[in-house]
Amino acid sequence: MQRAMRMRLLDRYLLKEIAGPLAVGLGLFFVIICFGQVLKVSDSITGLGITLGELLDALMYSLPPLMGLLLPVSGLFAILLGVGRMAADREMVALSSCGVSPFRLLPVPMVVAVALAVASGASMIFGEPWGVRGLRDLMARSAQQALTAGVRPGEFHQWISGVTIYAQKRKGHELLNVILSDRRDEKRPVVISAQHGEVRMGTRTQDLVFELADGAIVIYDKASNGYKIIHFVNSHYLLDVGGLVGDKARTVAAIQGLTMGELWQERKDATSLSRRATATVTFNRRLALPFATLVFALLAVPLACRAQGGARARGFLYSAAIVGGYYYVGRAAELASRTGSFSPVLAAWLPNLLGAVAAVVLLWRFPRRAA
Repeated sequence: MQRAMRMRLLDRYLLKEIAGPLAVGLGLFFVIICFGQVLKVSDSITGLGITLGELLDALMYSLPPLMGLLLPVSGLFAILLGVGRMAADREMVALSSCGVSPFRLLPVPMVVAVALAVASGASMIFGEPWGVRGLRDLMARSAQQALTAGVRPGEFHQWISGVTIYAQKRKGHELLNVILSDRRDEKRPVVISAQHGEVRMGTRTQDLVFELADGAIVIYDKASNGYKIIHFVNSHYLLDVGGLVGDKARTVAAIQGLTMGELWQERKDATSLSRRATATVTFNRRLALPFATLVFALLAVPLACRAQGGARARGFLYSAAIVGGYYYVGRAAELASRTGSFSPVLAAWLPNLLGAVAAVVLLWRFPRRAA
């Protein structure tokens, strides 16, 4: 009974040692990664009249995709720091002298890793599609909103090739003495003049609607080599500015906004090798990344048990090396899979497999290293 109580005491003690760095790591990595994400988002929507509320929405949408990576990295950092602190204070030597096996340290980090893996999996499978879609829609809507408010009186505007907009005056949202020229169809160019007009957002993010009043439409008819003039009281002219709006959302890959079912279908329907490989890698990475939390835990415990000083510095160093290696191996394998020289499924799981092999080697040497 005393031995069981001692084991439970050790578990609580180890959990406490891990919980502190885990909270610090989550906060630290959250600030760093989210700051970088906000910079990336704001770079796409700067000058588009975005409000503070929309910026907060952008951060909210960014969180689920980031948490899929943030949780495994924070778990790795916490285990390295918590177990490393015990090793640096020679507590591992004291435990060994009491007959406690170094492997006794594994259950608590693994339980923590399993909990983080579940949360990471939920973020990747359900949160990433929701967040990416919301973020892309927000960025597109911001670009669309900027275009609707971007008509300055006395200036010609050409948002897309072949379409020119001019307004002589502006009164609030209303434009006065408007001219709209659409020459995209060379065989049938259109010129519209109106006394009043307003630019509104369409139901689709790529659409702008010109609501015009008291004007005329001049259409060139090539067959008769003449012009037709149509007078109107009210008219709605739809303009597709999808290229401009889409450019603002390119910082976030559209394929990340697909659900698991949509990715599976995309994998089967994609005609290009690169598109099919990207869909396959994205599908499998959402499953592989949560498992990385378990691999990181198996790597962290034997690495942290090296009885040397500087636990914090070594924790940061090991974390950076493991996460950096995980990312670059996965990225290199993904790029190779797009050319057909590497399996897309293996590309997503390769970092985990290499990490698992390294963990087996470290655990095999673990009893001698911890002693």
